[in-house]
Amino acid sequence: MKAKFVKEIIVNDPDGGTIEMSLFKHENGGMFAIDSSYIVQVLPEEGDCWIPDPFSDHHNIETNYVVKLTGV
Repeated sequence: MKAKFVKEIIVNDPDGGTIEMSLFKHENGGMFAIDSSYIVQVLPEEGDCWIPDPFSDHHNIETNYVVKLTGV
């Protein structure tokens, strides 16, 4: 599975302040956002960035229920 980067958005944090979120379009048609600071933590210097697929009931990286972030 792949998810294509759309844009960054700013949302209000219910605990105060704002959070920068990265918005992605999943190849199944859905969209989701992830805290941009999380992506910076998991994004390798080289290679692909893989995260658990938010649209799957199976969140196990070893069984390929993951999504590749592109355009980050």
